Amino acid sequence: MHRLPPLNALKAFEVAGRHMSFSRAAEELHVTPAAISHQIKALETDLGVKLFRRLNRSLQLTEAGQACLPGLRSAFETMVSAVGRVRDKEDWNILTISAPPAFGARWLVPRIVDFRTANPQIQVRIDPAIRSMDPVRDSVDVAIEFSQGHYSGRSVQRRHSDCSGKTYSRCAVLNCSREKIL
Repeated sequence: MHRLPPLNALKAFEVAGRHMSFSRAAEELHVTPAAISHQIKALETDLGVKLFRRLNRSLQLTEAGQACLPGLRSAFETMVSAVGRVRDKEDWNILTISAPPAFGARWLVPRIVDFRTANPQIQVRIDPAIRSMDPVRDSVDVAIEFSQGHYSGRSVQRRHSDCSGKTYSRCAVLNCSREKIL
């Protein structure tokens, strides 16, 4: 098996080949165009073939460059996907719930004990929200709020209307878990 050229050189070639521009590759990789040029020259020397034809103010892939680019593009996409899955995995077993403090303490926390018993592999975090949450911005899986529920771009489920006076009069604070008051 042959030795793999430096990954920085391969990445410089892949990005330059995708953009057909050393300048745009340099922008994407946050380096100078000269650094891209040096990486590609080093890669061409390592491989023993030219990968680009350098024309007046433009680039053209050689036959070797055309043969190499699709495989490198696919390989880097695979690496990005693999790393993304690993980074995301640490949050797979964490359920973050945003809820008003009183609701969280009186209703949610007692039920989390049962949930954790049934799902010991899932860690639950409760964010005692006193403001409206944006689940994406605030990294929340579930947001429980008392509101009219008009949120664009969010899936909203109305659970219950406010409790009636009749229900409220029958329901002591510690006995509300049996009533539909949410």
